Order: sequence, then C-alpha cells, then structure tokens
Amino acid sequence: MVETIEGIVIKASDYQEKSKIIQVFTKEHGLIGIYLKGGNHYKSKTFALAQPISHAFFNILYTKGLSSCFVGEMIHSFRSLKIDFHKNIYIYHLFELIYKNIEQHQSIPYLYDLILNIMKEINDTDNTKKTKIMTLFFELKLLYFIGVAPILSHCVECGDQENIANFDISKGGFVCNQCIDDKSGHYSIESLKFLYQLFHQEFTSLQYEIDEKIITELRDLVTNYYAYHLNMKTNSSKYFDCS
Repeated sequence: MVETIEGIVIKASDYQEKSKIIQVFTKEHGLIGIYLKGGNHYKSKTFALAQPISHAFFNILYTKGLSSCFVGEMIHSFRSLKIDFHKNIYIYHLFELIYKNIEQHQSIPYLYDLILNIMKEINDTDNTKKTKIMTLFFELKLLYFIGVAPILSHCVECGDQENIANFDISKGGFVCNQCIDDKSGHYSIESLKFLYQLFHQEFTSLQYEIDEKIITELRDLVTNYYAYHLNMKTNSSKYFDCS
C-alpha cells in the first residue's frame, strides 16, 4: 500500500547507475531504508530528495524490508546546513548517532521532532555555543530512549542524593564524596549541575549563556560516555575542535 510519509534523509548511497538507497528518519516508521528511483541522476525530479539533510514528503510503498519511492516533495532543503562546514559537522554527528543506535522501524516521535527542531535552529543561527548545547541535549535524550541514560538523581554506588562530588564514566553516573575513586572524572560542580539541568529540561527551556569551560567539560564527558557504554565515536566528532 502506497502512503505519504514525512522524513529527514540522514544517509545516502548509490544504487545501480541512476538510483539511490537512502536512510530516512521518519515520525511514522522511525528509521527506514528507501529505494529512490532516479535519485542519483541530476536531471531527475527525485535528485534533490536524495541529498542528506533534506526534509521532505515521500510517497512510498512501505515494507519492513526496503521500501520504494518514485516521487516526493521537498519541505526544507536546509541549504545553510549543507554548505556550512561548522554547522554540518554537528548535524552529521547527530545523524550518525541516530543511524547506529536506533533500530529500523522503531518509531520515536519525540526524537524525530527534536532533531527537526535542532536542524531548524542550527540552520538559522551562527551561534556556535548554542549549536554545541543543542547537540549535547540531543545526545542525552538519545541515551534515555535507547536505555543507557546516566544516573543523575543520586550516587550510583550508595544512593546518596546530597553529597554528589563527581561523575564516573564506567559506573554510569554521579558519585558522592564517599564513593569517588581514582577512576572517576574530574568535572566541576558547575558542569555537573548543568548536566542535570540539560537531562531534565525541555528543548524550549534550554539556556545558552553558559561558560565555555562547562560546555568543553560536558563534551568530554558525553563523548567518553558514548565510547565506554556504546563503544562508539562518530566520524564527525573529530572536527569539533575546528568549530
């Protein structure tokens, strides 16, 4: 049965001479693979739809395997995200996290709306600090939805809620001053407070007037958390220091 879906192209690869296989993150079906006829030919009406970062409607024959699409309609091309290196490294970083951590056909409407809102904000801003904070926010929310969120309500060892002293990557959360050891990180209390806020806030309530040192510390923490608990580091993240 043919249906119209809304989605964001997060990955594309050539298929045969003139077509593409695209990975599309959708609200209706989650992450799905789509055969896009003509997507690899610049004269085709589907060529623009095959470009990563494009937000579009796709008329598809949906299956649990590889769906097929022959026509669609662009909603937003996000041109600024595509041509600005300092912006698209963060978008491709988030796309890689989605592609590698969300199962095919797993619908998560909250994450779909969140990544789309972040794309819109980054597309329209030149505030790098804002981009970094939104990226961290998405990473924390993704950890929650895939079931490996850090423990931020109490000490992971003894349950103490009052004397939090640091964050331990290997233990997966806050540790108090009685349970801290040499393996724990060395993150400031200000960074730990902002981490807690980020994890519990909604996107519309985010604060961006944050000291750069805190953002740097949280980038280190989140990157190491993903590396330890999910054994992954994105290709784009090595360019973060260039932004």
